[in-house]
Amino acid sequence: MKISLILLFLGLLASCTSKPLMMKYYVLHTPENKISDSSNKTKPMVLLQMVDVAEYLNQSGLVMQVDKYELYYSRQDVWAEKLQSSFYKALLEDLNTTGQRVYVEHNSPNAEFAIVSIKVELEHFHATDTSSVVSSGRYSLSLSDPKVTRNKKVTTSSQSFFFESELNQDGYAHAVEKLRTLINRLAKQIERDIAALPNN
Repeated sequence: MKISLILLFLGLLASCTSKPLMMKYYVLHTPENKISDSSNKTKPMVLLQMVDVAEYLNQSGLVMQVDKYELYYSRQDVWAEKLQSSFYKALLEDLNTTGQRVYVEHNSPNAEFAIVSIKVELEHFHATDTSSVVSSGRYSLSLSDPKVTRNKKVTTSSQSFFFESELNQDGYAHAVEKLRTLINRLAKQIERDIAALPNN
């Protein structure tokens, strides 16, 4: 009897002291009050293929690098949707905002009119314990060659990228805000590289 009362008391005590996790959800893109005219044929059209994301980033929890070889996944600060999808939407938004071209989604009916195709591989996209956020990976640009089969692409450029930004506040909300700025920097770099392609 005594043992069962002690166990009951301990169970009640544990339930009082353990608070439920306060989940926080984050996105990298927000609705804009703009209507994108992807049917505009006067501007060159560029296709953004779906982003490839490193396997360790395919988690719901936000990632922090806490040592050279160690990662921490937050249990209460999570992405509201898959990082692959959220990153893709944010990049597409930034490309269309900063660029002189019409950037279309990989599943757009206008994809066949694209003269350039972009493929991004995201290798790192997280905060660090040294008060910074980093984003790195590779992207390739493929230019359609009118002399060959319509759907055949010829890779004309392949580029690595690495961006870093310092954190001046604590918390994942600030880290996500800074990570968002790194996507914008990537969009500007891609736009410059596309502008430098021949006949562009």
